[in-house]
This record gives sequence, structure tokens and C-alpha cells, in this order.
Amino acid sequence: MMWCGRVVLGTIAVVAMCLGLSAPRSAGIPAATAAAGGWALPTEPVTLNEWDGGDGTKSALLEELIAQYEKIHPNVTVKFETDVKSLKVAAAIAAGTAPEIFEASDANLQKYIAAKVVEPLPAAAWGQPSVDGVVALYLPHVLDAITSGHSLYAVPDQLNAHSLYINNRVFRAAGLDPVKDAPKTWDDIARLNKVLTKKQGDRVTQKGFEMRYVCDDGHWQAHIFHILVYQAGGEVIKDGKPVFNSEAGLRALTTWKSLVVAPGVTNNTCSSPYQDFAVEQDAMTFAGPHVGKIVERINPAMQGNYTVVPLPQLRPDRPATLIYSFNWTVNARASAAQKRVAWDLIHFLSSKPDLWWQRIQFLQGTKGWLTMPAARNTPFMSAFTHDLSVGKPLGRTTYYADLQSIIARMVDRVVLKDADPKSSLAEATDEFNRASAK
Repeated sequence: MMWCGRVVLGTIAVVAMCLGLSAPRSAGIPAATAAAGGWALPTEPVTLNEWDGGDGTKSALLEELIAQYEKIHPNVTVKFETDVKSLKVAAAIAAGTAPEIFEASDANLQKYIAAKVVEPLPAAAWGQPSVDGVVALYLPHVLDAITSGHSLYAVPDQLNAHSLYINNRVFRAAGLDPVKDAPKTWDDIARLNKVLTKKQGDRVTQKGFEMRYVCDDGHWQAHIFHILVYQAGGEVIKDGKPVFNSEAGLRALTTWKSLVVAPGVTNNTCSSPYQDFAVEQDAMTFAGPHVGKIVERINPAMQGNYTVVPLPQLRPDRPATLIYSFNWTVNARASAAQKRVAWDLIHFLSSKPDLWWQRIQFLQGTKGWLTMPAARNTPFMSAFTHDLSVGKPLGRTTYYADLQSIIARMVDRVVLKDADPKSSLAEATDEFNRASAK
């Protein structure tokens, strides 16, 4: 897979072209109708269950759109459940009890595709004669990670790269300018931690920057480890094999350890992972474009009180980060009628990229998104497009769920329990080899 930013680093103008500025302003997914392009729907009552991972502001918009769909199709009932995490989805799939529609990350989808538990996307539901017609509606390579052979298995509800959010008030209180003094490297972050961290006695009351250690599946630790390894010039997985026990892996762990302040001082949870930044305990955090809306919902005083800059780097002359997606999928075990309605609903949901961006700043990777007025007028767009342009996908393996848990345990050993990084890298590699050999 080749991402645009890997070819054309450097100029925002070219980046913007890669991200869609050159596409026609009317480009994107055609608006859904009662049934797209002759995609016939059943007339008998159909009930669908849909599970979503949830993300602060997302659930309300999804519920609103589902209600609109049910109004158009009164014979359809959608039972929507939010805040469903990946471990629950995996367990339900294994037990044969997964819902007809469920959200899955691009990384976890590799296993589900190989196990044939998700249904290939039917191009006719998008009014297209072939899968190529659907792929052509999206930016180049956006759908690569959810494609196998010549079949497409999902479309993104969210495409993301992490940027750095800075609390303006806290920076200025420390005599810093959130733009001029914005960190460009992780060494800059470590230095700012000493300036911005405050204590009352032995109790930490304010932090500069802290990684996230929430979510039982190891989601955040796996993301950050990938980013640091990529920035150090390495890979995590190559040809399905672990290659992170390397100089790049070692540099990733030692860099991570240099940034630790007080991981136990946090109100972040898996359901609210940006809580510490929102309540102004942490002066900086990493997050995608959608997080500003979430932070403002948690703490309205944050509106206009943050700046977003590109994610810090290990080698600023060779910027790299991670790009990832969460996707709508259809359960292969659903009935024929449920599958037809499920894909029609997903087409309906994905045909409104302007609404998704305007309301909650969710990017779904359709062509022309950057030309939408709502996107063009978004603050800090140059930071978001820069980080999206230099992103690489997560390590591709059908054992990603094992990989992220193994990485999380490795990070915990090194960062929280002071274990030797080299030994932990070797131990994690052995763990992954054993898991993938089963």
C-alpha cells in the first residue's frame, strides 16, 4: 500500500491535492435515495441491530440519521447500541451473536475478512456497476486496508490521524505562546513537561503531556508505539511477521519513557479518553480533527481555548505518523433481507460527508471533502491535512487484536514497571510469534 504523503512530503499545496482539493467540488458519494440505483429493498418488516464504538459526539448524529432512515423506510427498525468496544465485538463474533451491522477498525477487519464473518460490499447498493465504481468515490488508497482481492468489505465512518492539541490558557499562564512555542519534537515535549507540570505537595495537579493507558484492548498503546516506530524509521509488522524488536522499537520505547509524568493521575476512561485535556489537567494531548468538538462538549470553556499543530516528531525532516479508520461492516450471518437493508442504511449514512464534517468533524475519506465549505473554514486545517498526509496504516496482520494487547503489556512493563526495553521487545516478539502460530 502506498499513501499519498509517502510520496510527496513537504508542501501543503501538494498535500491538499492528495487529499482532494483537485477533485471536482461536486465529487463524493451520490446522495442516497429510497434505494440506490435499483438496489431493491424488502417490503416486509426488517429489524437490524447495529453496534458502534461510540466517540462522544458521534452517537447523537448516528441516532438522528437512523431515525431519518426509519422514517423513509417505515418497515425497518434499527436497534442501535453505542460504546461497544472491540473486545465485545470479537467475543460476539466468536459466539455467533454479533449484530447485523458492527463497527470495526481497519486493523481488526483483516481477521474478520479472513474468517469470512463480514459480507463483501455490493456495488449495486451504491448504484455502481462494480467495486471499482465505489472505490473511485474515495481518495486514493483510503479503502486499501479494507479491501481483499477485488472485494471491498466496508466503508469508513471515521478516518483519522493524530495531531497535537495545546491548551492556550495554560501555555500563556506559563509564559508560553501556543503557536511560537508549540513543540516540534518529542524532546520539546519532555522539556515542556518540566515547565507545565504543577504539584501541590506530592500531588500532581497539572501535567504538560501524558500518553493514554486506557482501554483493555491496548488500543492507545498500540497506536502510539506504531507512531514512534514509524518516526524512528522502522516497521512494526512486515509480511505478517513482527519486526519491532529493532533499533527503531528501542528508540520508540526510550522516547516514550522520557515523556512519562504521572500516568496514575488521570480521569481518562476508554469511553472518554480526552477527559484530562478537556478539564485542563493536561496542557497538551494527541487527537484527530473530531476531538475539538468532544472537548468543547465536555467543557464549554475550551471553545476557542486550544490550538492544533502537527504531531511532534523524532526526525522533523522525515515526518511520519499513523493513519487509521473505523468502518461500517455487515455480518455475513445476517439474513438476505437484513443484508440488503444493512448495506442500504450504510450507503445512506456514508452519503453525507459534509454533514459528518460540519457537525462532528468526522472525515470519511470521500473525494472532494476538502473543497466543502465546512472543511475549508475549519480552524487548524493545515495541521490536520499535514498529519493525514504523512500517515501510514497500522501493521497489517490477522492477529492485530493479539498484537495490540502484546504491545500494551510491553509498554506497561517498560514505562510503568521500569523493565529493560530490550528484554521487553524480545519478550513481546516471542509472545506474538506464539499467538500467531496457534
